[in-house]
Amino acid sequence: MAWAGDHDRAKALLEEGEILSLSEIMEQANSRVPGKILEVELEEKGSMIVYEIEFLSEQGVIMEMLINARSGKLISVEED
Repeated sequence: MAWAGDHDRAKALLEEGEILSLSEIMEQANSRVPGKILEVELEEKGSMIVYEIEFLSEQGVIMEMLINARSGKLISVEED
């Protein structure tokens, strides 16, 4: 289930402390893999809520990173 357009749901999860803020996640993403962030979506994958981040790497490759929205743990980074 994607919540890309459901700002109310994302805001409620943030206020309840269920997820980290987008600014925290973007900071973590930039520190892990340098590049330009193109798009961020908050999604539910099974029982986990993740930030799906699409970015352009410094090598010019479009990549996708998944980060656990609750813990900030990096799940995966792969070419999109």
